[in-house]
Amino acid sequence: MNSEQNIHALRVQLLAMSRLSQRALDYSIKGYELRNLDFSRQISASQCALEEHHRYVKELCRNLMNIDRVKASDARFAFAAASISTALHVTYNAAAEVAQDSMRLLECSGIHGCAALERMGQLVNRSIRLCIIALFEKDAAHAKAVLRDQECLRLRELTSTALHPHVGRWAGAQGDFERSVIRSLGKVAQQAHEIADVILFWLEGKTHVEASASDSHNSLELSAAQHQGAANLCYMPKRVQSTTTAQSFSC
Repeated sequence: MNSEQNIHALRVQLLAMSRLSQRALDYSIKGYELRNLDFSRQISASQCALEEHHRYVKELCRNLMNIDRVKASDARFAFAAASISTALHVTYNAAAEVAQDSMRLLECSGIHGCAALERMGQLVNRSIRLCIIALFEKDAAHAKAVLRDQECLRLRELTSTALHPHVGRWAGAQGDFERSVIRSLGKVAQQAHEIADVILFWLEGKTHVEASASDSHNSLELSAAQHQGAANLCYMPKRVQSTTTAQSFSC
């Protein structure tokens, strides 16, 4: 398989993973918002298919990097594909956790609504959708939109339930449910930023942090030659850091 065939196969596998992960996230949020067991129950059926796509992506990435004289752009895509595949895998698992939590509570005492938690779900769902569009349309603007979204950026910090004063409003199972969903959606928010950042690395040869520094100081542009030797996929983009104050969510 030559590099073009390998890249095409990678895109097909990533598209399949994206569909499964996005649908799982969408259904898990609908299951909670609509108090509907049918949405939550559908997620686990795709687990085996997702795992198979994930394994195949890793294999294709290794094959692409083993091609003699791989182009810098192809090397970046191989790294991006491996990172995105892992992020989509984490997203799917987090969505499955939300679905399982919803089913447990719906089958027992029922779920009390929380507008803040529902909004959090909608925000992270929107971010993942934008990332998928950025990936398959090769559109850096959508990736930058995710990274610029300050509201979603703050969600990455909201994995600590101490920042959610409303979680103590409901005692027992409801409080446990909300804390668990917050943690799961926090994971998804983080994956959205990871995906957006690595898409920028693939398309522009620099991460969001480096792009911002370049815009401000006209420096720090990564050359393609620096990544020619990225065969071992050792490059790790810098994580986006937020210095904003975490907003409070209140039901």
